[in-house]
Amino acid sequence: MAEARPTNPLVEQFRRGGVARDLRLMAAQGLLPLKPDDLVEMWTDLVMDPDEGVRTAADQSLSSFPATELQPILKSRDTPASVLSWAVTHRTEHELREIALQNTSLPDETIEALAPVLTQALAELVVINQQRLLRRTSLLVALESNTGLNNDQKRRLRELRESFRIGQAAAPEPVPPPAPVPPEPEPEPEPAAEVAPVGDVFMTEDEAIVRYLSEDERQQTTKISAVQKIYRQNTAEKLITALKGSREERAILIRDPNRLVSKAVLGSPRLTEPEIEAIAGMKSVSDEILRTIGSHREWTKRYGVIKNLVCNPRTPIGIALSMVPRLNPRDIKGISVDRNVPDPVRKQAVKFVKGPGKKS
Repeated sequence: MAEARPTNPLVEQFRRGGVARDLRLMAAQGLLPLKPDDLVEMWTDLVMDPDEGVRTAADQSLSSFPATELQPILKSRDTPASVLSWAVTHRTEHELREIALQNTSLPDETIEALAPVLTQALAELVVINQQRLLRRTSLLVALESNTGLNNDQKRRLRELRESFRIGQAAAPEPVPPPAPVPPEPEPEPEPAAEVAPVGDVFMTEDEAIVRYLSEDERQQTTKISAVQKIYRQNTAEKLITALKGSREERAILIRDPNRLVSKAVLGSPRLTEPEIEAIAGMKSVSDEILRTIGSHREWTKRYGVIKNLVCNPRTPIGIALSMVPRLNPRDIKGISVDRNVPDPVRKQAVKFVKGPGKKS
């Protein structure tokens, strides 16, 4: 099964909970300017929201989402299993189910639940996939209960059962003693739920300028004006600005104390790789933003992102240490003498410079 694509940071932040109802409802209604695949993933989460109004809005958004736009999402092996399962279960269009059933990322248990009622044409897509049927023999049993199968399909299922002796009792094997269970590693603490106020009601305009802008940036009138505009926005307006605003606005909002807003910047469809690289080097963003960047397999393919994360003293130590070996020798040598990076990171760089077998 293919590895699912990285989840949009804003979608992930909604998934963690603590988001106000009006913002969840706005998302459920499709009012956030996200990419189609991110919208669909968010909706499949929101159809299970505890609020009935949010659930209903998300269900309506998913049910009315154009089939032509949904097809490429269902075809992609990177699409999360939850999206594929919802679509094949709740969207009855033949072409959508056909595409989803051919996607190897669709969970076997989802197909098994549908197998007894699939049309003959759709059941054929399951019958021909012997790998699935052998991997999950209960799926074969579910298919055999489908009264719409033709004689040829029934014959092939019967032959598969007989060839691999599915359902035949086998001699019991001795049960080995249970292996000792290793102690579980300490889980990394989850960030607290969203508690930031709507808007910056606890911050004056002057305090916002100091928080958002560096000393050099405070000399630029355009940046001052951007902060003044953002200061007057509530959380919902900031979300929209973070997703569809200018590069300058994103550079300001990535420093917002409200996690939902800063994560929206990372989830913006307009965000570019050079911006990610610049954010990775910012010392005024939260460590959670840097952790999100450092955990994103696509963004960390860019060398500048790795280097900036390692050099940034705000990067979580575990993330920075894991990336030191990926730097080139020249940069590792520079970090080994850089007193601005955290001591554990600098010491690891020193080890690489000295090489194995050499004493400190």
